[in-house]
Amino acid sequence: MPLMHSFFLFFFIYLIGDYMYLYTGGKTGGHIMPLIRLIKESDAEAIYVGQKGNLEEKLCKSNDILFLGIEHNKNKILMGLKGYRYLLGELKNKRIDAIISTGGYVSLACILFGIKNKIPLFLIEENVVLGAVNKFFYPFCKKVFLAFELEKNKNKMLLTGLPIREYIKRPVYNKYDILVIGGSLGSKPLCLIADELSKKYKVCLVAGRYYKDFKNNSNLDVLEYTEDIYSYMAGSKIIIARAGASTAQEIFMMNKPFICIPSMKTKGNHQYHNAKFLSEKKACFLVLENQAAGDIDRLINNILLNPQISINMSDSQNKLYKSNAAKKILTEIEETINGI
Repeated sequence: MPLMHSFFLFFFIYLIGDYMYLYTGGKTGGHIMPLIRLIKESDAEAIYVGQKGNLEEKLCKSNDILFLGIEHNKNKILMGLKGYRYLLGELKNKRIDAIISTGGYVSLACILFGIKNKIPLFLIEENVVLGAVNKFFYPFCKKVFLAFELEKNKNKMLLTGLPIREYIKRPVYNKYDILVIGGSLGSKPLCLIADELSKKYKVCLVAGRYYKDFKNNSNLDVLEYTEDIYSYMAGSKIIIARAGASTAQEIFMMNKPFICIPSMKTKGNHQYHNAKFLSEKKACFLVLENQAAGDIDRLINNILLNPQISINMSDSQNKLYKSNAAKKILTEIEETINGI
């Protein structure tokens, strides 16, 4: 690059300052944590737009991320329109270089703001089927970053994997036969399964909001939440969890036998579709909530008695796990907005 050209380029960057990205998506950890991971990995300034008083506000506060809160409204369209007006005022004099969304109705306001102001939009889809918001705004986006390969990979879709917490090897606190993870909102059915399994196995339960409903005993350790989930994964022989993409990617990184019990109450039944996809790829065992506890017990016993099952599943998980997802996504965003 010629010296004079370099001088003007760096002078221009000095004048305009760093990039500024708006991040949006909320309600569950599956929508929120990938964005938190991107923010931590990126050098750009970040503003997170989410629902006031929801999990995303709590996580942004604990991670020192600037947060703009949109008031909840049962009418999702009205919530989006009111949020859009709110953002017009809050972001009036700010230059936004990109909007990055994981979907959910809270993202409507931010996406509408971006379309009105011709800000490049990037979507992240953590499930094996496009969510309603991502599907609707697909024509307006520059790229869709996929956690898993969709049945029909259209233009603009890139298989990058999902940004997750980096694994740093730490001491294993305890050894467990089974780790049961209820997800960011907690899961009463999974808590009940953990309680039943503790009659026979050493179990650790991450119970979320149901933490106070279950008591520790000689075979059951109950946690509300842990920032150090990888230590508990490392110390467990088998993991039972929902079919959220973030949790699945974390389990795949740790190469653990995975019994997946999808929630049947998710919008569009996306957890079942995730679990079915992963099961067909032999990366997990799919068990439905209404299956008898005895079926789960027999499956666990089979895994513990047959090491080859774990080896085969680990090989399948390695094929689905995508490392360095955050770096890939951020590089693609920067190259796109710079016209590279």
